Amino acid sequence: MDALTSSLAPLSRHAERCAEALTAVAAAASDPQMRAELAHRANLQHCAATELAARAGQQGAQAHDVPDGHREIPPFEAGEPGLLEYAAQQAGRAAAAYGALLREPLDDPELRLLLAHYYRGATELQRMLEQRVADFAPSYESGRVARRATPPLH
Repeated sequence: MDALTSSLAPLSRHAERCAEALTAVAAAASDPQMRAELAHRANLQHCAATELAARAGQQGAQAHDVPDGHREIPPFEAGEPGLLEYAAQQAGRAAAAYGALLREPLDDPELRLLLAHYYRGATELQRMLEQRVADFAPSYESGRVARRATPPLH
């Protein structure tokens, strides 16, 4: 059970980083409906982080402590699109961490179900954020085609 406990603590930190990224992008979101959705998803990630930390035997600030120099700071200067991309990366990392633990043998069926729920939520969140990033920027390919179609200036 000690190996499982040591695996849950990093999962909790992944969920907390994802929540922090979602909170940052929610604050910068221009669409009020998206802002509410992102704030709700951030709250869900905070809850997941707290639950995983409790299962790992960590309490309070100890659960989310990150060694000095290892805390990632959201790219606030990049604006909403950059924050969305950062949040999508954090959701992807959380999903990958959940998936890795789910591939391990787990004796606790309740924990397996909880991790599967968090995994599904993180993957859906990642897809939603990536779609939102794609909505912000025109496709690179379409931009390239449009430039080629323009005759050269002489």
